[in-house]
This record gives sequence, structure tokens and C-alpha cells, in this order.
Amino acid sequence: MQNYVITLGLLVALCSSASSQVKPWLPWFGSDSCENGVCSSIFPIFNEDDESLTFDNCEEDDEDGTCLSPVTATPPADDSTNEEVAVSKIKDFEKEAVEKAVGVLKALGVNPDEEYNPSQQRGGRLFGGGMLMQAAIDQALAVLRIFGYNTGAQINTIPVQPAVSQVQQAALAALAKVTAHKAVIILPTAAQDTNLPNYEPCRGGEGLCTSAQECKNIGGVQGKSIGKCGNCVGCSVCCQFVIGCQGITDKMITHFQSPGYPRTDRSNEACSLTLNVRDEVCQVRLDFIDFEMAAPVAGSCSGVDNFEIINTAQPGGVFGPGQSKMCGLNKGQHVYMPVKPGNILIMRATTSGVRNIPLARLDGTNRGLSGDTAFRWNARVTQIPCEAPGARGGRSVADRKAARRIPSHYRKLLAPDGCRQYFQESRGRLQSYNFDGKSEVLLNQNYAICVKRPARSCGMTLKALGFSLPASVGCLPGNVPAETVDDVCAVCCTSTAEDGPGVNYLGVGGYSDGASVMTPIGQNYAVNQDRYFFCGSKLGVTNLIVTRTKGPLLLRVRTAGKYWEEWSCPAGGCLGFLMNYDVDTGTC
Repeated sequence: MQNYVITLGLLVALCSSASSQVKPWLPWFGSDSCENGVCSSIFPIFNEDDESLTFDNCEEDDEDGTCLSPVTATPPADDSTNEEVAVSKIKDFEKEAVEKAVGVLKALGVNPDEEYNPSQQRGGRLFGGGMLMQAAIDQALAVLRIFGYNTGAQINTIPVQPAVSQVQQAALAALAKVTAHKAVIILPTAAQDTNLPNYEPCRGGEGLCTSAQECKNIGGVQGKSIGKCGNCVGCSVCCQFVIGCQGITDKMITHFQSPGYPRTDRSNEACSLTLNVRDEVCQVRLDFIDFEMAAPVAGSCSGVDNFEIINTAQPGGVFGPGQSKMCGLNKGQHVYMPVKPGNILIMRATTSGVRNIPLARLDGTNRGLSGDTAFRWNARVTQIPCEAPGARGGRSVADRKAARRIPSHYRKLLAPDGCRQYFQESRGRLQSYNFDGKSEVLLNQNYAICVKRPARSCGMTLKALGFSLPASVGCLPGNVPAETVDDVCAVCCTSTAEDGPGVNYLGVGGYSDGASVMTPIGQNYAVNQDRYFFCGSKLGVTNLIVTRTKGPLLLRVRTAGKYWEEWSCPAGGCLGFLMNYDVDTGTC
């Protein structure tokens, strides 16, 4: 009994002193209310069910690189060292008080699985239910209420802080450096469920959230800080990882640049980047921020400076049968590629700096391009996961514990299966690869261009700004869907005759050429262009196509495997296409 009297005295002292020690810090820790020394929620941040314990607050990228960890209200203005000491003492005080209160309740026979309420008469294990024992129970409950553990819950639901491991101490110490200007209190158990470093995108996908140490130049990888970021344990900067020639990486976002970029180059060399595809990744997107190389010759990049993509998941070719090379001008273009876990993706540039860059002035005057024969490229390589890291077993125990979701940036980038290009805006511009108005379209292309279908859409409108694809003589004007050859009617753009230009077309389900007619319900488009294959010198009759479909919004690009005769091309050559698109929504 003497031990219980001593313990009761300690609890009374703790209870009486708690309000005086904690009250000065209540605005800091966001207390809801305090009356008669009892606070309803002094430390809400210690509630393990609170989602603010995770670093998920930055799922939507702030685009400015200043995404920080969740914090409480601004602490009182004072010396930072004194604040840290005070916070540490308050945490120690709470831990000691809660542990002793729980210990008293259990020692006095309170059932750990029973809901506890004040002033319930209970019989102790050593003596009957007297006033002294009941007072001890009430005082213990009062201490628990001070720290936010209200009545009506089970004693077993009150967490007792576990010992902090060395790994967790290191993670929390690194986080403290990032948020030294604000007080952040995080339970060790919460640190296990935070976001992974080198995984969370930042600055609109330009970089990865990581630590300052990781962003240094290590092993041939050039790290450049482009902003601040704190939405993962130990992270402090938004880092852009740049890899040069003969580099190897498995990072989620990497920039592959020509030697000396943004300066141009004329050297004769082979420069490659090898990407090891991560376990959870199903697509890779390649964005050409800059791309200037010599134009194709006779529809091929093989004889000029070129950029080749070798994807083990597409052994037959990335853009079509045997076609995996790019050349010419491709700034602003992008490529989607399907991949499998453990795949290797190689991007290899073979250059000589001999042939002229399209549209470059030969007199040395710079028109915004690199010049006569110099080349350069800057490609952003993004791995797109289809499942959260760790879902397939992960690469380590830390990976499996650290992340439980796919960041929104990756989810938005994910394209439908089979799309080589994917446009998510409802209005924009489409063009064939290496289109510049002068260079020829490439051979052996067979790929799909997809446009995101918003809710309540019924099709899209295409307006060609430039269009010229190989066609037979009868189909060369572009305004007819079929031709008659030797008394045989044949669909334009699909001829397989030996002396013909081969199969070349832009495929899209046509509905109208834009002409309107009056109908019983008002004015509407005339159904006068019901065709799928388009080639020749014009995109249909008026260089405008209105489509109507309830299915996916996509276009198919197809070019022949052999080079066409000069007579098969419109005046000026077979140059590909450039067009505006506009998705039609509402009632069509």
C-alpha cells in the first residue's frame, strides 16, 4: 500500500505541474482547449491515426520546389537552441507521465481491454475499493487526459513510445536539418511510412526529391539542385540528375545530354545511356527538351547523325518494323515505350558533325538552331510505375516499408497501352517525327498517337497546317478516298503494287470535312468524309477532319518500308504532317 501512496503522490504532482509546464507551449502544439488544468487535445500530433504524420502533403507538386514536411503552427520567437531543448524536455515529460499513469491503472486491476472512465468504483488486487485507490485511478486518468487520451478508449490503445533505432535517429536528424526553422515532432513509427528519397518527383517532373549529399556529383552522375523539397525523410533539395556519355542509371527521372550541352558539338563519337528498369515500372517516357541533328536521307537516319533507342521489350523496333532511330529536328517531341521489370533500355547517339542541320543557315547566322553541322540533344527519361514500389517484393526491407502509393505525377503520365505518343490536353498540336517543313518523313513507321478522352467527349477536329504523304497518282491530290486502276477500284493509301509507293497513310475515322447542313434539330456537320486513310498532298477535301467516335481518340501513322519514287510525293516532297487538334465535348 505504501508504494501506491507514493505513486499517487507522484501522479498528483505530475498532474498539478503538467498544466503549468505545458501551458506556455499550448499555442505551439495546437491545443483545442484547457480548463482546470485538463486539456482536451494538447498533443494532437501524437495521434498515430493522423495522416499528417506521413509526408503525403506534397502529393501534388507545388511546381516551385519548396514543398516541405508537415509542421505545426509557428513556434514562439525565441532562440532556436532553447526551443529544441524545451521540446525535448516536454517529450520526455509526456513519455514519463503517460507510462506511469498506464502502469498505475494496470497495477490497480483496471482491465487493459476494458474502456476506462472516471469515478468507476473498482476493487484493487491488494485491497478493496477504498477512496485512496479510487483517487489514484482518477488521478491517473487525469494525467492521460492532459496528454490527449480521452475517456472511452481501451488502455491498450495508448501507445508507449518504442526505443528509437540508430537508423531512425539518423533519418530524424537529417529531417531536423531541413526544417530547423520550424518545430517538427514525428513518432519513430511514423518515420517508417514516409515517402522514398530519389522517388518523389519535384518541379513538375524536372527532378527528384533527395538529400543534398545525394545530389552531389557521384559516379559520373551530375546532380544539380533546382529547388527545395522536403516531402521524404532526409530530403532537402529538388535534384536534377544529369548523365553524360556511357552512363548507367536506374533513377526514376534522368536527363541525358550531349557533351558540353547546351553548347553544340561536332565531334565524331558514340554516346550512350543505359537505363536499368525498376521492378515496379511498366512504361518509360522520353521527352526531347532539345534535339538537333542532321536531316534523314532518303527516309532513313542510318547514314547521318542519329539517336537510336534499343528497347529489349520491343525487339522489332520502337517506331515500326526495324525502325528505332531518330534524326532531324525533334525539339518538343516525346516517345512512350512499354518495358518490363529488369529490362534494359539503351539510348545511343552516333555522331560525326558532317551533315547540315535542317533550317540552319550556312552563312554562319544563327536562327536559334545550333548552326551548320553542329548537333546537340537534351532528353528527359522518366520511368513510370504501374504499381507502388515494394509491391513485387521491393529491393530492400526499407523499400517495402517506405512507400504505399504512386505519386500523382507518375499517375498522370501513364499512357494507354499501345500509344507511342500521348497528349493529355484537350487542344494542341500534333506532328510527325523530324517534321520541319523541308525534311522527308521516315520509312518503316507504324505507331499510334493517342489523345486523352475527357468526360462527355464525342470526337475531335483536326486542322492540317502542313500535310504530304506518298500516294499513287490517282490519290495524290488527297481529296479522294479511292481510285480506279485498270478498271479495279482500290482504296487510296493502301496499295501494295510493285511499282506503287507502298502503304503510307495517316489513319483516323473521318466523319465530315467541316461543311454544315441544316437538320431538324438545327445546324450540324454534314456527313461527307466517311473515310479512314489519308495521304497525298491534302488532309481530305479541305485539310480539315471532324471525327465522331465513342471509343479512344487516336491516329495511326504508317509509312512504307521501301523508298518511294519522286512522282509519288506532292510538290516539295513527302514531308509528313503538322496539325492542330481540338477535342469536341458536350452534345455532338
